[in-house]
Amino acid sequence: MKKLSICLFLVLFGFSAPSFADHQLKKSKEESLIVHKQRMNELPNNAHAIWKNYKNEIIKKANSPKVLKDNSKPNKKLKKIIKKSDLLSVLYFNGNEIEVNEISSKKMKDTDLMYSMSMAKSYVGYLLGHAVCDGYIKSLDDPIDKYLSETKGTLYEGVSLRDLSNMSAGDAFYFQEKGYKAESPKSYAIPLLVRGIPIVEFIKKTEKKYQKKQTFDYSNIQTDIVANALDKNIPGGIGKYMQIKVSERAGNTEEMLFFRDNNNWAILFAFLYSSRMDYLKFGKLIYDDWKSDSCISNYLKEVLNKSVSSKKKKKDDYKRYSAFFWTGNKSLKFKHLALLGHGGQRIIINLDTGAVLSTHSIRKDYNLSKVKKIVLKKLIK
Repeated sequence: MKKLSICLFLVLFGFSAPSFADHQLKKSKEESLIVHKQRMNELPNNAHAIWKNYKNEIIKKANSPKVLKDNSKPNKKLKKIIKKSDLLSVLYFNGNEIEVNEISSKKMKDTDLMYSMSMAKSYVGYLLGHAVCDGYIKSLDDPIDKYLSETKGTLYEGVSLRDLSNMSAGDAFYFQEKGYKAESPKSYAIPLLVRGIPIVEFIKKTEKKYQKKQTFDYSNIQTDIVANALDKNIPGGIGKYMQIKVSERAGNTEEMLFFRDNNNWAILFAFLYSSRMDYLKFGKLIYDDWKSDSCISNYLKEVLNKSVSSKKKKKDDYKRYSAFFWTGNKSLKFKHLALLGHGGQRIIINLDTGAVLSTHSIRKDYNLSKVKKIVLKKLIK
């Protein structure tokens, strides 16, 4: 297996909130396809490789994989969009069966492990709920330093897990995500990945006196702080926990993968790989939990009810955020939670019916609203 240059990897790989510009749009289709193939073939499939600055952790598939009923028929409109753009996959589960199943077979295999981009954050938010239910975390209102000692004496000391998972830690003085086109004094991803600076070093450089108002301000490090609090307080770590709470319960048919830095800290602000069908199953799992009479159901309801204003730009439909999930899209005529990732990675969950829309793409060079209208029909304005 060939090794991809770390520097090239960072130039090509974008990690950001969905509102940030997709830097891949400036590249040709041939260049963007090369990026995609590198992401797909040289990262997840080399499951036991140790990269310069981080290593892989494999999450096993379910012991009893599940197959969702598929009664989909060819969708000419979606096929046309896929052919003319970098849209890779559209899956729509209507609550009972798969109704839409379209894929760019030339660019993606059904069993490929697809990069999550920032959808990975919502997996951390989901596992945080289970950790509370299982007693590993006593309360979302507990300060992070109770679970991650490395945050003591830093800006994050005293910040609650709730505020961290709501992107409200007040760390904008140190970290601001602006597309990762070049490294700046406030960068996180580039120095973490290119220069191998451990996550803990970013935490330790912060000072409480520079904490800003604890309102929504998107920064990737907040996810990794919560992820590592879970990793250090759950027996077996966050990877094993993800297998138990996600892979086994959803019935994953493929492995999942994420990365760790050279201090063995989990990197989960964007580094998660899973198959397109297993992403869909995760959306279904969230709905199944939502409708259950259980602790995790109560957690998900609290997530929806206690979301914070995300102060997004007007062009972005999602106006609220909670536990690393997006919500507050007024164009959706149903209760919903969404996982959003750079370049067009999306999982939208209808909490009223159990319907799940999951899309993947190399870059967002297509009209996502048109795709949603084709699939969801009358549910979208």
